[in-house]
Amino acid sequence: MSETSIHIHEDDWGMRSLHPVAAFFEVRADVARAGEAAARNAAPDGLGWTDIHVVGAPRVRYADAGLALVAVDAALAAVMPRIRRFAATATAGFHGEDPLGAFETDAHAYGFDSSCFIKLETDGPLVGSIWFEARTNEAAHLAALKQAFVAIDALAESVVADYWLDGVGRIRDPAFLDRYLAALAANA
Repeated sequence: MSETSIHIHEDDWGMRSLHPVAAFFEVRADVARAGEAAARNAAPDGLGWTDIHVVGAPRVRYADAGLALVAVDAALAAVMPRIRRFAATATAGFHGEDPLGAFETDAHAYGFDSSCFIKLETDGPLVGSIWFEARTNEAAHLAALKQAFVAIDALAESVVADYWLDGVGRIRDPAFLDRYLAALAANA
């Protein structure tokens, strides 16, 4: 069953993303730097970090590849329900009270709930960037996510970047994609 809105913690924004294949090496290097920074900046008491790594935006975006929003919308809507209401706040408990939160009423989000969705950031009639969440081991949701990845990849060859799992790989690499989805399920 799909929810009518998605509400996430702001820190989860963009930690799992898709990028055009032309950004593969740049994204892989940034994920590696993030992993090194996490190890280097681990707090001595084991609770948190002393400094953060800011995820770098690759130079090549989907808009540069001419990825049309209407095409991605049609491909994703065939696989996952569209969820128009989307919020990201400092805590999951905030709704309308967080002045720094992001609140959308006509978002391009597709999925089931805050544990499994794909979010499109638009650039006019084009897709600018794509990110997602997958904190689920529900087989049907992961199968739909895989279908969504493959549908996007058919429109613009793409790579997955996951800063939580320190992983980067091409969607067209079936061994990578199967390992990655298994890792998502295991870490849900």
